[in-house]
Amino acid sequence: MAKRKYVRYVTKDKLEKVSDENKMHIQKYFNYKNMNLSDSSKASYESDFNQWLVYINEKYSKGSLATENILEMLQDERNGIEDMVDLIEDYVAFCVTVLGNNERRIQRRLSSISSFFLYLLRKRRIKSNPLDYIERPSVRAGEKPQITQTFLTEAQLEQIRKYFKSSDDIQLQLYFELSLSTMLRVNAICNIKIDQIDFETGVISGIKEKEGYIVDGYCSDVTMDLIRKWLDYRQENEIESEYLFITKYGGEWKQASKNVMQSYWTKKIGQIIDIPDLHPHDFRHSGSSLLFNKGMSLEDVQELLNHQSPDVTLKHYIKKDMKKLHDNKKKYEI
Repeated sequence: MAKRKYVRYVTKDKLEKVSDENKMHIQKYFNYKNMNLSDSSKASYESDFNQWLVYINEKYSKGSLATENILEMLQDERNGIEDMVDLIEDYVAFCVTVLGNNERRIQRRLSSISSFFLYLLRKRRIKSNPLDYIERPSVRAGEKPQITQTFLTEAQLEQIRKYFKSSDDIQLQLYFELSLSTMLRVNAICNIKIDQIDFETGVISGIKEKEGYIVDGYCSDVTMDLIRKWLDYRQENEIESEYLFITKYGGEWKQASKNVMQSYWTKKIGQIIDIPDLHPHDFRHSGSSLLFNKGMSLEDVQELLNHQSPDVTLKHYIKKDMKKLHDNKKKYEI
C-alpha cells in the first residue's frame, strides 16, 4: 500500500495572514500557561495552534465566518458558541479528509484548543467551553483508528425496526426514531421536556441545546406515536418527570444524561446492526442523508440541521445514493 503523502498546510505566508487579534489571544495564553514544557512539547502546541489559526483565517477569507477574532465570535451571545462548535467540527473533518490525521493526532489538537478555552474561562472572557459540545475521538492504547462517519442504510433501519417490534424497550425505540427524524444533536435530545411537545403539529419547540442556542425538532408520525405510547406507559407505572428521556439514579427517575445516551443507548442500537462504534451524531448524518436522497432539497435539509450554510450540509452530512445516480446517468448516456 502506498504511503500517504504528507500535506504541508501551514506556511510562513499563511501565518502572516492570520489576524493580529488571534495571534495576541494565543500569545497571552502561552504567557499565562508559562509553557513550562520540553522543547518538543512546545513545538507541538505551537503547531496545533498554527494549524487552527490558519484554518480560521482561510474560512474567514472565504466568507464562511462573520469574524476571524476568536474572542469576538465567542462573545456573540446568540450565535457565538454554535458558530465555534460548527467551526471546530469542520476543522476536525478537514484534519481527517485533507491532512490525513488519525484520531490520536486529532485528540491532541482538540486538547490543545480546549486548554485555550479553559484559560479564557478562568479569565472570565467566555461563559462556556465549546469543546464541551463536541464528541471527541477516543483512542485505546496501541490503536490508531481513523474517525469514521456512519450513514445508516435503509436496510439497516429496517433491521433496527424489526428488532424493536419484538422488544419492549419503548424508550430506546423512541430515542432512535426521534434522533433519526429530528436530526437533533444529543445535547438537545437529552434536554427535551414534555411540555415542549405539540402533539397536534409534531413539533418540539424551544429545546435548549447550547448556551444561547435554542432549536426546534420536527418529529415523524412514527415518533409521535411512540411519544404517546411512552407517556402512557409512564402514567400507568406512575413514573413522573418533566423530561421526555429519563433513567434511574439512586432509585429515582431523573433526566437521562448525554453520556447515558451516547455510551449506553446508542451502543445498544449499534449492536443490533453490528456497528459497535455507532455514535449519536450518526443519526443526524443518516437522517439528513436519507432525506436528501429521497428528494428533499439541500436548503430544506440545511434548515432542519440548523446550519448557517448549505456547504457544511453538503460536505459532511450528505452521502449521495450512487446507485440512484448511476441509474439516472443511463438516461443520458452518449
